[in-house]
Amino acid sequence: MAAMGLDRRRVLWGVLVAACAGSLAVSVGIARQQVIVGSVEGGWTYGFLQPASWAIVAVWLATASVAIAWLVVTDGRPWRWWPRLVAWFLLALLLQGALRALTPFTLEQMFVSEGANGFYSVARRYYPITVLSEFMTVRADWPLHAQSNMPGKLMLVYALKSVSHEPDVLAWLAIAVSNLGGLLIYRFTRDLLDDARAAEWSAVLYFLVPGKLYFFPLLNTVTPVAVLTCACLLLRWLRTGRAGYAMGLGVALYALVFYEPLPLVIGLLFAALMALAVSQGGLSGGLVARHATYSVAAFAITYVFIRLQFGFDLVSAFREIGSHATTFNHIAGRPYGVWVRQNLWDFAFGTGVAQSIVAIPTIVLGLVESRGRLFASPTALLGLSLLAVLGAVDLIGVNRGEVVRLWIFLSCFFQIPTAILCSRLESRAAMACVLLTTLLQAALGTAMIGFILPG
Repeated sequence: MAAMGLDRRRVLWGVLVAACAGSLAVSVGIARQQVIVGSVEGGWTYGFLQPASWAIVAVWLATASVAIAWLVVTDGRPWRWWPRLVAWFLLALLLQGALRALTPFTLEQMFVSEGANGFYSVARRYYPITVLSEFMTVRADWPLHAQSNMPGKLMLVYALKSVSHEPDVLAWLAIAVSNLGGLLIYRFTRDLLDDARAAEWSAVLYFLVPGKLYFFPLLNTVTPVAVLTCACLLLRWLRTGRAGYAMGLGVALYALVFYEPLPLVIGLLFAALMALAVSQGGLSGGLVARHATYSVAAFAITYVFIRLQFGFDLVSAFREIGSHATTFNHIAGRPYGVWVRQNLWDFAFGTGVAQSIVAIPTIVLGLVESRGRLFASPTALLGLSLLAVLGAVDLIGVNRGEVVRLWIFLSCFFQIPTAILCSRLESRAAMACVLLTTLLQAALGTAMIGFILPG
């Protein structure tokens, strides 16, 4: 048995080394301006803004040194979970600020730009009640990004403006809200796997998802917070059997659609988790079905309340935004066949090359540990469900290009398998290798590639 454990450990280390080597290879390609994100044939690419420099290397070494040093200091210490996460939250702001400083543009320029963001200018011109009650009419005059989105992102800007009206402060507030997802992904992973180290390292990787770093302070980086809120409520409901969590989930799902409808594909993962709860005997199928009706009722009540109180029709807006996306793809000349392939590479790039490579071996690990019994392995069930979500959102074809930004919510979930693998190895060195390569890719991509172009 000891020999089998040693062999498995060697295999896992081999997977991790191969993943980090792949990440390094891609980073070298970025430095040499040979890695293309997007597709010329598909009608969309992100161009290079500036060449590699020693300043980028210096920032990478500084951020990686700080992150790894803090990892060494905190791992294994008998601290409560929340002070550890708060410390990582604050450290993440420091690291994110250092990386974003590598770009030619300030956070303020990116946040106020109508070409890059669009929500700030609309929030200055319209009252919130006007946006909601006349959404179908007034959106025609908005910049493209505001026009092609549900009003939830605008409502977030209004909420942030209640704290400050300064654009640079608003940009940092948006980043801080995005980072709240680190606390949520910790709770989700801890509830699902009962593995404190994997949960904490999932949060650490969440803070440093390359796609998030590339697109700070745009509001797509906040979408994972809405999705993870739903995921945490779901697991709380399945673990406790309390109907209140089911009803809270219904309200949270309304808020998710109100903010960004695309992540509804995460429902495949939610369905798998409900099946897992029933198969393990935690809840009966009848109770799950009954409580699911509570969620639907809570969603419907929220819909009716918002419709009557503010005049906003979620269903009509959803249809209009979906039609807008279809029309945009046709006008922009983005063919389905090209992007159904290219999107997968772009997604892997935004997720982190190392994390993308690790995902499937971690699923296999879960299946091996459970002797092929899927519902006996939350690790395998999670991984396979995430792959199903990825396949579904890709085949739907709504997004053709720009998925580094648009699928950030899914990139965040794909950090969990890497955290699981590093936790199985029980090695800070393994996690340090992932941080080292992830931050290198993030530093080079942030500095060199024009993911955000104010205009």
